[in-house]
Amino acid sequence: MSKVQLKPSDKAIIKLFTDREHDIYNAGFKDAKERNKTIFKFVPDTKPIHNEEVYNIIIDSVCTWFKIKKSELFSGMRCQYLVIPRSMAINLLRECTAFSFPQLAVLTGKDHTSLIYHVQMRLNKKHYWSIDNNHAVYAVIKGLINEKCKKSDKQ
Repeated sequence: MSKVQLKPSDKAIIKLFTDREHDIYNAGFKDAKERNKTIFKFVPDTKPIHNEEVYNIIIDSVCTWFKIKKSELFSGMRCQYLVIPRSMAINLLRECTAFSFPQLAVLTGKDHTSLIYHVQMRLNKKHYWSIDNNHAVYAVIKGLINEKCKKSDKQ
């Protein structure tokens, strides 16, 4: 067997790795796997109770207000007339339901970072959210959703 010659950069990487393992051991963990188990806990992807009804109410309200089809709302189309309805629907879903961003990503077919971007744009009043009219429409749709939710709770 021949010995492999390591470059100085490889030696530095090995040194960093062994130092990290040594620090983990000194911190009271037997190995890195045990440490990762304690820090990174698995959270199951469960749906919160009764949010499916609210999800359908929000999608219906946004689609009727903007006169678009449900199939268009979260489709792969990148048309300009779909930008504001999508952002409104995403913000309403985030605010009115207990869904997490990964759960909303599964429901909408978008990446969870895109959803975070839409929510941040509304909170920071950037781009089309800087227009007060869009905030007024958002408030009206949110009021409609609240009324529909109260009606469905009574039934």
